[in-house]
Amino acid sequence: MRALVLAAACLLSLIAVPDPPAEGRERVRSAEIGIEGDAATVWYPAGSERRLPVALLLPGANVRKQYYAGFAAALADYGFVVLVPEHYPLPFIGYAVPSEHLLNRAVAWARVAAADPSSAIGAVLDPGTLVVAGHSYGAAAALYAAADRCQPPFCFGLTYRRPPELRAIVGHGANTTVGASVDEVAVRNIPVMFVNGSNDGVSELAEAHASFMRLSGSPSSAFVNLLGANHFCLTDENNPPGAAPDPRVPTTTWGASIATTARWTAMWFLAQLGDRAARDYVYRIGPQQDSAVTVELR
Repeated sequence: MRALVLAAACLLSLIAVPDPPAEGRERVRSAEIGIEGDAATVWYPAGSERRLPVALLLPGANVRKQYYAGFAAALADYGFVVLVPEHYPLPFIGYAVPSEHLLNRAVAWARVAAADPSSAIGAVLDPGTLVVAGHSYGAAAALYAAADRCQPPFCFGLTYRRPPELRAIVGHGANTTVGASVDEVAVRNIPVMFVNGSNDGVSELAEAHASFMRLSGSPSSAFVNLLGANHFCLTDENNPPGAAPDPRVPTTTWGASIATTARWTAMWFLAQLGDRAARDYVYRIGPQQDSAVTVELR
């Protein structure tokens, strides 16, 4: 774990990017909690002097939460309380996918934690600000939630309403293709960033980019092509047990890919929350200076 954080620090020193807040460094902690019966891990910078946004990470299908530990810790180091739930297998489907309702449950949990004077996590989180990072199926669930669409298998019922606390989304390995067509998703005024590996053999680059181009309703959107990475660029190992494997081999190291994905995810979130340095990085410095990616802005 520490090796991943150090790798991120080394890569950050090569380009002009806002550093993680000083109070978070070397003090990111984790805790096991429950959210309406589901297990979850929370990563947070202990002792923060300000309240931090809640960053919900929706895992990919059949990917256990522990395989996101490196990414979650790196993201928390930028000043977020990162919540990673353990999704449960759906009846009759045979695999586990995240639910759109996890956004609402995350906000409800944050409110309770913030109101608990004995909670170390509640003391540093802002229950009024939610950002969401999704991986693969988790990214699709986040997009449909932002569109207020109850979309099976991520939601079952007639309607769904996202929490008003939602501020921004980053989809990793995301697409909304159905066969040869693209399901056009109309998010409701939510900034969205796609991050896709150039070697992704599960969410292929053409599929992801087509989904990005057909996305509507976002006041700002970006497509980040992570060079050399495959579908599991933000997990602690390639092809985690239980997940549909990516047949393509990444040409970037795991430490470097996690550092890059965490950096762009954090910068996007912070930029949409009003951080000037992060906004300058996303819209000017990063696309020009970060040789690990290519960036398309809309």
